[in-house]
Amino acid sequence: MSVRLRIIVSSVTAILVLNTLSIIASFLIFWIVANPLIGVRLNDNLGYIAVRFFPLGGIVVLVMTGIGALLFIGLTAKRVAGPMVRLKRAVSEIRDGNLGHELVISGYDEFTELAAGFEQMRVRLKDSTKIKERAENERRAMMASVTHDLKTPIASILGYAEGILDGVAATPEKIHEYAAVICKKARSLQTLSDDLSLLSRLENAQLPLDKTEEDLGGLAMEVVTEFRHSEKDMSLEMNVEAGVKVFVDREKMARVILNLLQNSAKYKKPEQAGPEISIKLVRQEDEAILTLSDKGLGISQGDMPYVFDQFYRADASRGMQSGSGLGLSIAQQLVALHGGKIWIINNPDVGISTSIMLPLI
Repeated sequence: MSVRLRIIVSSVTAILVLNTLSIIASFLIFWIVANPLIGVRLNDNLGYIAVRFFPLGGIVVLVMTGIGALLFIGLTAKRVAGPMVRLKRAVSEIRDGNLGHELVISGYDEFTELAAGFEQMRVRLKDSTKIKERAENERRAMMASVTHDLKTPIASILGYAEGILDGVAATPEKIHEYAAVICKKARSLQTLSDDLSLLSRLENAQLPLDKTEEDLGGLAMEVVTEFRHSEKDMSLEMNVEAGVKVFVDREKMARVILNLLQNSAKYKKPEQAGPEISIKLVRQEDEAILTLSDKGLGISQGDMPYVFDQFYRADASRGMQSGSGLGLSIAQQLVALHGGKIWIINNPDVGISTSIMLPLI
């Protein structure tokens, strides 16, 4: 029942009840008061009594109606003002930054609907504030990570460049050695710049895909061949099923596979016996599963929930390694963009297995 209808019904009911009670009370008073004064019975001189004591009855009716009206106004004011007071308090709490203050008003009228709407607004505001705080924390962490990743190679470049200018590298061999280090550090800066640019385009949905039909096994072999040129000391084992066709952006999916290979290479164990990275491709119903398993340092259970976070590096278990900390995050977003999934299974003291699932054609 709405507030307006409830007030109208309550008013009419109160007036009818109060007037009825007032009339009954008036006749009782007539009976009690009039009988001793005029010495007659009420039923003998009803007309005289009505005329004689009509003003008194009217006064009684008016007084009792007034009292009832005041009681009704007070009760109605309480029922209306109560929710408004609670709503005002809730507004004050939110204004002061207390988004955890819950507004509860029971009933089935406009105040209940207003309270429900206000509560939904509070919850959304609280959630959006949490998202904003998390985004701000991530931004600060990103700035700290980028600053750190920029300072180290820049310091190396400056140091080796100054060594060449100051004559510390006096022989052609030394100059070549210093120049090679400068090139290596410059490439790491270029990689970081490319990763940040790609991540920005991914997050802003500005990365178009040029999808074509590809043999996933053949694509993986090409990436492994390229990877072996830069990581000549790494031993790899491949077991891929032929003819596994997927619909992907060749360049982007190659980037995913290369990121996973580079991630495993960074955390390899020294003097590891046997193949350090194993690559396996299988069909599973209407899906292709590509798994890269390494025998590296592994990941601690405490780090597992964060491995796909931007700039996160599992320092505790896998050591402080070079890299931007963006490889797995980029891989996850690129795989998702292809309608696939990526996950990591951790094998403590044995390494990790990273799997990519893509829909088959």
